[in-house]
Amino acid sequence: MRTTTIIALSILLTVIFSSCKKDSSTSNTYPNFSQLTVGNYWIYEQYNVDRYGNAAASGIFDSCYVEKDTLINNIRYFKVIRPEVLGSNYSDKFVRDSLHYLVNHLGQILFSSQNFTDTFYNYFVTADPSDTICNVFVKMAEKNLTVSVPAGQFQTSSFKQTFKIYPKWSIQGNQRKIDTRYAENIGIVSETLPFFLGDPNYIQRRLVRYKLNSKIIG
Repeated sequence: MRTTTIIALSILLTVIFSSCKKDSSTSNTYPNFSQLTVGNYWIYEQYNVDRYGNAAASGIFDSCYVEKDTLINNIRYFKVIRPEVLGSNYSDKFVRDSLHYLVNHLGQILFSSQNFTDTFYNYFVTADPSDTICNVFVKMAEKNLTVSVPAGQFQTSSFKQTFKIYPKWSIQGNQRKIDTRYAENIGIVSETLPFFLGDPNYIQRRLVRYKLNSKIIG
């Protein structure tokens, strides 16, 4: 397999990992990082980020919106339409708030506003059964870190994935990281897209404008 093998977030859909909190109710006790209201939307611009952190706007824009709510196993979820990790096709994801967790309909943890201690899950990426590319660890990090994007300056917490890459595949280093940053009462402010092992650079989506509860900002 070529060293440009892509590490895709969709791999997460095929792995089994520890389950999150089972409480089915949306709690008002914890801050809202998801903004799951039908009609809300977010517009992002893609940035090319080099290994030193220098970023350049690409002029490519993506959108994300909450289409509707629905019941799955008698639990209320919201259908969020998001771009595929690569390309212009769109995919949907059913998500809900569960205590301080954001989870999808498969029980996968997508974010937590409180749990910055536990590794939510880890998994291996392989080229074939006898050739392991990397081991991936997923947890929260960098609580209340201030970041600047075109839509403004926000305090964020990061849903981070750390890729510990095996020597055969470590042409650009033996560890790489990608993250999705959420801001309270806003949603996703920025996210790093999947990367190619042979490319040291990243693509990052950054929030440009958004509409929450009928109010357009940006």
